[in-house]
Amino acid sequence: MQDKFKALSSGPRIKLLKELIDKDGYTCICEFDDVIDKDRSVIYRHFKTLEKADMIKTRKRGKKIECKLKNPDKIQELFDLIKEV
Repeated sequence: MQDKFKALSSGPRIKLLKELIDKDGYTCICEFDDVIDKDRSVIYRHFKTLEKADMIKTRKRGKKIECKLKNPDKIQELFDLIKEV
C-alpha cells in the first residue's frame, strides 16, 4: 500500500496513469514523451515506480518497452475518489 501512495505522490506519474486509462492494451513508453516533457530515462523510472506499486504491467518487445494498467477500473475509482476530496 505504501508503494501505491508513493507512486501517487508525483504529478508526472499521475499524468502517466491518466493517459494509460484511455489506452487499450499495451502502449510503448516512447508514446509518453510529450505527456511529461522529460527525458525518456526519467519517464522509464516513473514507469518502474508504477510497476513496483503493482499499478501497471510492462513487457519488452524487441528494443521497446510497453506498459498497460493492471486494473484500469480501480485506477479510475481512485481518481474519482481523489476528485471528491
